[in-house]
Amino acid sequence: MRYTTIAILSLFCFTAGFAQNDSVKRVKYTPEFQFSPGLYLDFNQVRENNPIPSVRIISNDAPLDFNFYRNLVKNKKIGYFDEFGAQQEISTANIWGYCQDGKIYIQYNGEFNRVPIIGRVCHFIADVTVIDTHYDPYYSDYYNPYYYNPYYSRSYNRTTKTREMRQYLLDFETGKVLNFDRESVQVMLMQDPILYDEFMKVKKRQQNDLLFFFLRKLNEKYPVMIPVR
Repeated sequence: MRYTTIAILSLFCFTAGFAQNDSVKRVKYTPEFQFSPGLYLDFNQVRENNPIPSVRIISNDAPLDFNFYRNLVKNKKIGYFDEFGAQQEISTANIWGYCQDGKIYIQYNGEFNRVPIIGRVCHFIADVTVIDTHYDPYYSDYYNPYYYNPYYSRSYNRTTKTREMRQYLLDFETGKVLNFDRESVQVMLMQDPILYDEFMKVKKRQQNDLLFFFLRKLNEKYPVMIPVR
């Protein structure tokens, strides 16, 4: 059974509530905060805590199933109803991510990864495919250690692919993703001259050991305010 009927019925309730002047308050984010479950088409929906809920998504799975979104993003395309009641479809590769059980998952490098640290600067881990190509002058179809013919001997560029785990930062103001390294942390700290000067006074060989420390200080000084409807 497709849950389109449920989605349409719920959509009427949604649009009726949307037409009202509902007050939206903002609360300071804490690790106990639960984001609204739903599908994020873009980063603005993350900042506004306003994803597309399961009742507006066309799916064969029950909207209240715990793994609803985890299973949903396995599809190549996702159908849903927008705020005007019109049916839409989007490629899964083009969505930002989703929220399940109050936790945010970002799509990066073709996979969905949880963002465990939320703040002015967020932090998450994702796998990346590393392609390494190197020149191998000794590999040849016609290689013979006792006879060399330049017209028949040929070398190869050998390519290998490996999966590596990398750390990333997410700027909660712009949605931009940065590598988690000294240079990126330095850029984020520029918004606060005091923290930036404190960081720059640390010896370079010690800065890498204090990246999380300064990010935590920045997040504490500039807390994220999340809308709650």
